[in-house]
Amino acid sequence: MKEDKYVQFDDFQIFTRQIVLNKNSEKPVLIFLHDSWGCVEMWDDFPEKIVKLSGLNALIYDRRGYGKSSPFSSVARTKFFLHEEADFLVKLMDKLQISKAILYGHSDGATISIIAGANYPARFDGLILESAHTFIEEKGKEAVRESRDKAQHNSLLKSLAKFHGDKSYELFKRWHEAWLSDLLKDWTIVPILKNIMCPVLAFRGEYDPYDTVEQLNVLKNEISSEITAVLIPNASHTPRKENEEEVFRLCSEFLVINKI
Repeated sequence: MKEDKYVQFDDFQIFTRQIVLNKNSEKPVLIFLHDSWGCVEMWDDFPEKIVKLSGLNALIYDRRGYGKSSPFSSVARTKFFLHEEADFLVKLMDKLQISKAILYGHSDGATISIIAGANYPARFDGLILESAHTFIEEKGKEAVRESRDKAQHNSLLKSLAKFHGDKSYELFKRWHEAWLSDLLKDWTIVPILKNIMCPVLAFRGEYDPYDTVEQLNVLKNEISSEITAVLIPNASHTPRKENEEEVFRLCSEFLVINKI
């Protein structure tokens, strides 16, 4: 059963979609965290496929400023905006009475998942990380610059408007300004990786333009809990779309091995 609803927080609303197989399940809930251009609708049917694979209930939501949720606040992003999103995730879980979860995050969503797993280890039974970043690389900044410059001439913003409406320009602006500013020039979350206690599956595409395989190496070296780190062939920044079969295989093995 799929249920869409808005959750009220002070002066803004968050759009959520819950996929419920078992209303009384005591198992952890799968929570999907989208990337910096994403939203609930842009996951397509991928969450439903993982739900069928796992037998778990799921939550998908649009972060503030994305999709059907309220626009961004007027407050500018700080160096810790992804940490703030991790804190907000736990507030949303509390509001929806979700005590334990497994996080599936993509790109910025994967980074938020890492921060949440490190800062709230008792709340998470597993992390699935697609194209996560934990520190700044020049290669990534170059890719952001290229996307920013191409957006002046291509149909990217028009495509984003189909999902984000009049929030598209602001979310794109906040994305490239944050990653290219001095604000994040020394940004890193590597020091907190040691605090993750749950099993981790991390993967990225071999042709990802936004950073290098060193992102996987750091996760393997710094996370002390059980971790599987895989470089996905024939894939770029969104392996679940570019090599879906391999991603499903990895997710299935991860859930079975960890008895989730």
